Amino acid sequence: MNAARVLPGSEGKFRTNGRDRNYSMAQSSIVASMPPPPSIAPLRDEVDSLLREKLDLHSQLFEAAQIQRKLSGPRELRYSGLQFASEVFAARFLSGDFTTFLKSGSKVLVAHGDIAGKGVAAGMWFTNLAGLLQSYGRPDSDPAKIASEINRHLCYLRPVAPFVTAFLARIDCHVGELTYCNAGHFPPILLRADGRTDLLERGGPLLGAIDGAEFDLGELILEPGDTLVAYSDGVLECRNTSEEEFGLDRILVALRHAESPSAQATLMMLLATLQDFANGSPLFDDVSLTVIQRDAKWRQPTALAG
Repeated sequence: MNAARVLPGSEGKFRTNGRDRNYSMAQSSIVASMPPPPSIAPLRDEVDSLLREKLDLHSQLFEAAQIQRKLSGPRELRYSGLQFASEVFAARFLSGDFTTFLKSGSKVLVAHGDIAGKGVAAGMWFTNLAGLLQSYGRPDSDPAKIASEINRHLCYLRPVAPFVTAFLARIDCHVGELTYCNAGHFPPILLRADGRTDLLERGGPLLGAIDGAEFDLGELILEPGDTLVAYSDGVLECRNTSEEEFGLDRILVALRHAESPSAQATLMMLLATLQDFANGSPLFDDVSLTVIQRDAKWRQPTALAG
């Protein structure tokens, strides 16, 4: 908007928006005292500076997301008739969900969980948790003891540290023996080759909540053709355009109708089913899935690939 100004040699008139208008003597003193229009140059410089800061922030967040993915370990591996696959999608740049596979000899340690919150804060705590898993989470370690050590550490850092849910499992890939501890996480689904399903619930409370909490172990054998799926609340609570939640039943239906030859194929099928259900609705929480699948036909041990 053009500022009003008095026309030279034209008493009783002032110009605004390119037109001449009459004014009184009282109005003329007001018009004369009005400051000159501010220059837009400083405003443009400020906008440019903010845009540069935004681009720099996005670049740093992208780099942090790549580091987070690297710390999570391989997305896929196969060993001695067992296949492992995982994927994480962040709702806000960095994820509070985590998945990782640690391997040694014939054993693989699987960790799948959720750090309370999302975004940058959850992403920062992810780094701390990744270090704890490296320190305590050896493939030959007892999952209940791992949960107990991480719980002790998080309780020591209260009230700063967040609550964490975690499913920890140690698997002997030669025989399919699986020992697990579920620390407050949504129970993973075990789909047997004959169609039966079980929920893996044994364990204890979420990590960081109760100092000195005790954690139990669950044990089972993954038979040929069995599939285990761990998931986060972002999967269950994913909503469509009608505000319906995806829920556990839809995961079970999708799994029962799947004829996937590999853990990676099963994972992609579940993600596609979830995406079709959401129908373009944005993520409100981080989404993560881990799939462990034993080959329907027994094969001799092969070299690890991941």
